Amino acid sequence: AHQRGEAPEPRRDLELEALWEILRGDRLIHCHSYRQDEILTLCRVAEDYGFKIGTFQHILEGYKVAEFVRDFSGGGSAFADWWAYKVEVQDAIPYAGAIMHNVGVTVSFNSDDSELARRMNLEAAKAIKYGGIEPQEALKFVTLNPARQLRIEHRVGSLEVGKDADFAIWNGNPLSTFTRCIGTWIDGREFYSEALDKARRERNRRERERLITKALERDDEEEADEEEADEEEDASEPADPALVFHNLMLRRMGIDASQNLCGECGLRAGVVHQQ
Repeated sequence: AHQRGEAPEPRRDLELEALWEILRGDRLIHCHSYRQDEILTLCRVAEDYGFKIGTFQHILEGYKVAEFVRDFSGGGSAFADWWAYKVEVQDAIPYAGAIMHNVGVTVSFNSDDSELARRMNLEAAKAIKYGGIEPQEALKFVTLNPARQLRIEHRVGSLEVGKDADFAIWNGNPLSTFTRCIGTWIDGREFYSEALDKARRERNRRERERLITKALERDDEEEADEEEADEEEDASEPADPALVFHNLMLRRMGIDASQNLCGECGLRAGVVHQQ
């Protein structure tokens, strides 16, 4: 509401506000890209309007325009060795990461898959196979470089005092397929270790054995109760043969003998019908 004669406040335009934040450098752009033409187009837009792109995601043809990626963005997050799986990536090559790195682009490897995300150390090793990147630099492709692209390198990405203590401990070179993870720490607390895993497995084994034993004991008790009931039934007074024959004839006629009252079927009072 506004007073008479006062101009109303302009309605907020969230789209224009976002664009203004981009031009001021307050909002980062992360662009999903495959082909060189779309990468180059956004770089030229950034050049014309004076803003910098955060990162190019996937950037499979980034090696063709690596200098533009270096100059107008914070880097490229690429696949290690995905190529030729659809039309837009027919020109993708596994050497793209190394080529961009050698030009000066901050390169990271992404997984794009929850299963592959568990083995990013091996994805980093592919930069050594395809391009001959130094092991220390290759490891940065999945540690420090992605942190730099997201502007959070002051918290994660390397082992330094004051950073979040999230790290893994290996029993050898983390870039080797023969290496095994033997410890994981999150926020400075041990989350996994071989000793802890062994203790948990033993705990689970004992609990499993306890539950199985309890289930078997219950089965034995039920079986004993059934045997006792059978013995009691066998010990009862044998049925009158004439009564058994009479009930059988009633069943053949579709009559439930248990519903008959004494005297209705001509039997003497006090006789219990047997099923």
